[in-house]
Amino acid sequence: MEREVIAGTVAEGAVFTGVDWGSVIDGEYLRCTFVGSRLSEGTAAESRFVECRFEKCDLNLWRPINSVIGGCLFIDCRMLGIDWTQAVWPRVPLHEANVFTRCDLSLGAFADLDLGPVLFEECRLREVSFRHARMAGADLSGSDCLGADFYAADLSGARLVGVKDLSVDPRTAKLEGSTVNAVTGMAILESLGITLEASELDPH
Repeated sequence: MEREVIAGTVAEGAVFTGVDWGSVIDGEYLRCTFVGSRLSEGTAAESRFVECRFEKCDLNLWRPINSVIGGCLFIDCRMLGIDWTQAVWPRVPLHEANVFTRCDLSLGAFADLDLGPVLFEECRLREVSFRHARMAGADLSGSDCLGADFYAADLSGARLVGVKDLSVDPRTAKLEGSTVNAVTGMAILESLGITLEASELDPH
């Protein structure tokens, strides 16, 4: 992997392949593509990543301090332990929601953030904190949420089909208008202490 430390970069439409960004990746990146690159344990302070694409990148323990991340697509990335509350999430959305596909975001923190209709498709979200997060219209289809904390999260209108090990208490979280399948629906009922018993039609 190419070793490169870049600070203060301003790039538009650039493609970065196999780059080790070292400890600093400050700058402004508009519609850039990062493939097979390493940003883990690095810091992006007061930077902007807008409509960028990250594919098969290592972002474990990345620190996006006061950085804007908007309308970005993350595919097959390792993103463990990121504290997303360090980033800038404006109350009024300026960009499209971020999309995460088949990424591992375990041990991360999204608490109190306004995520909007974020997409977590078939992601690993184990022990992620979504406490008090506002994510109306979000899509978590097929994701693994073992140990994830959704206390008082706004999941109204969210798609929760095929979510594994979902634990969400409808007495604190908002679930109005959400879409579930049998498995996730039963998990929600179990959180209320309700047991759903299968019944059979009387053949007579």
